Amino acid sequence: MLLGGLWLLRSEAGAQVLIGARWSSPAQLADLKPLQVRYIASHLVLVQGDEGTVRQLEHRGLSLIFSDHLLPGEAYFIADHLDLPLAPLTSLVYRDPSGWALLRLPSVGLSEAFEYHHFLWPLPEEYSLRGWQPPLAKPAATQALTLAHLIGAVDEQRLRANVESLVLVDPAQGSADPSNWRTRYARRPETYASTQYIRDQLTSSLGEGAVFVEPFRISEGDSTMYNVVGNLYGTNPDAGYYLVCAHYDAIGVRTRGGWDWRTDPAPGADDNATGVALVLECARVLAEQHFPWSIRFVAFSGEELGLWGSRAYATQAVERGERILGVLNFDMIGFNDLSQRLELVTNPASRWLVEQMLQSNRRYGIGLKVEVLEDEFAGLSDHAPFWARGFDAILGIENYLPTDPDTYGVRNGDYRINTQYHSVLDLPDSVNYELVKRVTQLTVATLGQYGLEEGLPDLAVFTGDLRSDGGDDLVVRISNLGLGPVVDPYRVRVQRCRADSTGCATVYDQLQVEPLAAGDALDLKIPWDRFGEVVFLIEADPDSQVVEADETDNRSYQHARLVPHQDIVVFPNPFRVGQDQYVSFSGLPRRALVRITTLQGEPVWSGAEDRKNQEKAVLDFEVRWRGDNEDGNEVGSGVYAYTITDAQGKVLRRDKVAVVR
Repeated sequence: MLLGGLWLLRSEAGAQVLIGARWSSPAQLADLKPLQVRYIASHLVLVQGDEGTVRQLEHRGLSLIFSDHLLPGEAYFIADHLDLPLAPLTSLVYRDPSGWALLRLPSVGLSEAFEYHHFLWPLPEEYSLRGWQPPLAKPAATQALTLAHLIGAVDEQRLRANVESLVLVDPAQGSADPSNWRTRYARRPETYASTQYIRDQLTSSLGEGAVFVEPFRISEGDSTMYNVVGNLYGTNPDAGYYLVCAHYDAIGVRTRGGWDWRTDPAPGADDNATGVALVLECARVLAEQHFPWSIRFVAFSGEELGLWGSRAYATQAVERGERILGVLNFDMIGFNDLSQRLELVTNPASRWLVEQMLQSNRRYGIGLKVEVLEDEFAGLSDHAPFWARGFDAILGIENYLPTDPDTYGVRNGDYRINTQYHSVLDLPDSVNYELVKRVTQLTVATLGQYGLEEGLPDLAVFTGDLRSDGGDDLVVRISNLGLGPVVDPYRVRVQRCRADSTGCATVYDQLQVEPLAAGDALDLKIPWDRFGEVVFLIEADPDSQVVEADETDNRSYQHARLVPHQDIVVFPNPFRVGQDQYVSFSGLPRRALVRITTLQGEPVWSGAEDRKNQEKAVLDFEVRWRGDNEDGNEVGSGVYAYTITDAQGKVLRRDKVAVVR
């Protein structure tokens, strides 16, 4: 401890103490390599040593803050966001202004302490300095890289080392001894060691000021979990960013004989240390490049408990109004040993991201067998919360689903069922590192081409690029998949068509004059106040004013089902039998009830907003009436009354609807 300006050691000469010292430059940290460094935080380092260590730290220019030594039966723990009372027998050694604290607790019988603090992490015996070293100098302009060199820079040994460091306590000992297997179960405090490892690796590549650890909770009072976010800033701060992400938590619920999350390991080599290794290696390889937009490299926690980390991130992105160009999520990319195969899972709106990766695989000879699964209901990974909030996202996975014998990959002989999935046997020895390397190379090529390659632009629209903005307007996305910017003016035209795609009438036709960078996208708002089933024709540059690498992707038909989000709308009215399928009562609150009666008040039909009890095609917040009575018989032509009430019986609307036969 520090008293009256004098440095006092609370032990006899030569005894071991824990020393806290303040550092001001990474160069000071580099000089600490011979010492036993146990933890590094922003401008504070914890070193194990004695009086001689104190003198060495002072000689290196570090300011000494405190010293402390353990009593018999005690151990050091880090508590993050210390905002609760201390447990009995707990000693507060140091509280940092940023919120974390160093505690001294009994090394056995910690259950009571965990009841008091939502997070405790054992202080490591050794802590790597690597993540706090300054990034390497950027290459000189005369040493410009080619994309081939960038792809070749992906290092299989680094990928393997990252997987092993996330899975094993001591990678040098290998995976033969189960006591060397880590847990990354999100609720276990030991998982924070992996949080810090990921942070250090991203910091080493992107710089100290570009990496953040963002806490979140599933619910109030629950364990705090952490997303790790690294930023590679682009030349245009308003252009938005791509997201390269993977989850780093793991689980072992499929272990034969049972699995106890409180005591058993969850090593998670394929699921999903492989995806995290890709994120870290992409950050390292792309770090020295310049892009017209930014790239964020994110490791999510809480995925195995319900996609909680990506939910928290996507929700905050909406609240902050962030512009996410596209999300590239990777989950389990290394178990398959039958072929170098990658499955890309997408919804219609995100198909353009798939096209980017397919083109890159062909263009740069990555050599992956890439197959596409377009399924907007495939929600079992961290891409799904982004879909739910209107962002374009894809999932890269070895096989969706990894244990389903009826999937195309299994039936085609290209994928072997992952028997180690969600078990304690998901270990580094079972990973196909060549596959992990090629998927990483594909990701590097897909984004890296926009910083290193030159070529023609490629305006593109795909099914799903037109959507509701959540209100009464539409948004259409125009992408530039080419290697050069769009600099010439071009028109965007949107037409409404009949169900058979004929009889199209223009509803939007505007000249776009702002440049569109390679790999960027433009979102245009289109006024629209009508609802129902609609077919649109979307065209980018219909007059061919822009010289492009490919003009076959400049137009797309899209069927859209448009419903209100903020008010009750009944359409069509009148309901023409034979021409219309049903009357839609849209924009309803949960569990609202629709009653149809004659004008004299006689009951005809009723239906509730309850997705579980309705046909699959019915959307949330909607009730459909097909012009029949409670017995299923058709009603006659005429005018009928409807009443809409909420779940408590309050009348929300009364009006009339006409049926024409």
